[in-house]
Amino acid sequence: MDIESDGSRIFVRVDRGEDVVATVRLAVERLDLSAAVVTSGVGMVQAAELGSAAGGGKRSFPGLLDLSSLSGSVLRRHGTQVARLQAVLNDARNRTVGGRLIAARCHGVVGVLLAAVDLSMDVSEPPR
Repeated sequence: MDIESDGSRIFVRVDRGEDVVATVRLAVERLDLSAAVVTSGVGMVQAAELGSAAGGGKRSFPGLLDLSSLSGSVLRRHGTQVARLQAVLNDARNRTVGGRLIAARCHGVVGVLLAAVDLSMDVSEPPR
């Protein structure tokens, strides 16, 4: 992993073999941000696991996939960074899948652009 920042925009390079979700979460943690928005991400991944916010369960994709789009957020909850990332993935036959990215191992390099957010509200508790 490598991190470059100009203060509000952060570029995270995820290296071969690293998990994309864990690396993005770790980058936000290392920068000690209360929150960050993932504005884009592209690259090649393998062994991806997608979930559904609608309760559709988990789906695994063991082959090489093109990460065409990545967006979402990383928020601090109870002192821990929690990543909620959505991904669009394409296989070699141009079949497209998407959903909540639970895990994906980087194959080559994945580039992720983040925007720092100064979040003063407590995201640990739902609003009343």
